[in-house]
Amino acid sequence: MQTIRQAFTILKQNPLLSTISILGTAFAITMIMAIVITWQTKYANLEPEVNRSRCLYFSGMHIGSKTEEGNHSFNTPSPAFMKECIQPLSEVEACTAFVPACAALVSLTDGGNRVKVDAMQTDPGFWRVFSMQFMAGRGFTEEDRTGDAKAVVVCASVARKVFGTTDVVGLQLLLNREPARVIGVVKDISVTAKDAYAQIWSMYPVDDLKVTSEWSYSGDTHIALLAHTSNDFQTIRQGVSKRVEGVNAGLGDMQIDIMEQPDDIVAHVNHVWSNVGPDVTMLYLQYAIALFIILLVPSLNLCGLSNSRMQQRTSELGVRKAFGGTRGVLIRQIMNENLLLTLLGGLVGLLFSYIAVWGMRTWLFTNNQNIGTAGDFSLSMEALFSPWVFLLAFAFCVVINALSAGLPAWLAVRRTIVDSLNDK
Repeated sequence: MQTIRQAFTILKQNPLLSTISILGTAFAITMIMAIVITWQTKYANLEPEVNRSRCLYFSGMHIGSKTEEGNHSFNTPSPAFMKECIQPLSEVEACTAFVPACAALVSLTDGGNRVKVDAMQTDPGFWRVFSMQFMAGRGFTEEDRTGDAKAVVVCASVARKVFGTTDVVGLQLLLNREPARVIGVVKDISVTAKDAYAQIWSMYPVDDLKVTSEWSYSGDTHIALLAHTSNDFQTIRQGVSKRVEGVNAGLGDMQIDIMEQPDDIVAHVNHVWSNVGPDVTMLYLQYAIALFIILLVPSLNLCGLSNSRMQQRTSELGVRKAFGGTRGVLIRQIMNENLLLTLLGGLVGLLFSYIAVWGMRTWLFTNNQNIGTAGDFSLSMEALFSPWVFLLAFAFCVVINALSAGLPAWLAVRRTIVDSLNDK
């Protein structure tokens, strides 16, 4: 309590320096936590991609001739590749191939209430890899391939726009002018869910699973596979490589190159080009350098402010030393007082970070895949208010406090009692 009272007394005595100190800390925490929240949203286990830590991904494929220089194709894998090289592995709990969401047209069967939506083609495994909140109905199964109209799952907002209600299971609509029947309705998905996002889901043709030539392994889908545990990743990679070798043995002059895939979630999100994988080491280094600079620069500025505050309190520190206060006790007292001010700045900074991320969410999460999508860039409450976010904010406050107050406190308590008392 004494430390708290002392901190607020200092705050009142030096309102300008205290305000600058709090705002300096706040802006540093704002930038740091904006990075942390963005990282959480992209890579953490958040609905509907609740299994990111157990998932591996394929988003590129190279098929080419061993001898002919021009006979090469860089594309994405196909459902046939998934069936032949991934599904047979016992370490794979589930897997799905999906065409990333692209523009489509949905309407009533009479052509009315036409709505532009983001449509995805996938398979029954999609509902096992990703966790959707069904408001009605269910996800499709292989049995749903039969019938005159294809089975589709729609999000709630599309159901309301087309039918005026979400109670639409069993009703028919037109998807790109082809008849479809609704078998499920899910809550809207944020565009920040890189792989699961769409507004309507249907099944790709069953023929995509058949192998008729070497080009059957190349398609327009991405693949996500769910491991039983992340400890199975290395075994899965080895298993996939072995099965690819077996496929290549029967392709004659042609061969498949999976280019060091499958990727974990960090590599997958940053895997932009089909023929070039991401430099994950450089990515981590860039984040580390950014955090270091964001921590160091404000800390140096705050160090100057703390030193000015220490100059004003030199006589006080001399009196404390005269009455038996040791250097260790005085340094702890100064650090604790400064930590309270830093935490106050941290709380302000955390609030600013939410405002900053929310205001810049479209810019932060737009990529080559979701440009022009019709959905909303809403943010998960799990990412914004995760306990890890608050713990990291506190940890960064402690680091800033140590960097900005440690040196001035040490210099102040090194002065002799006589020098401190005679300081003007």
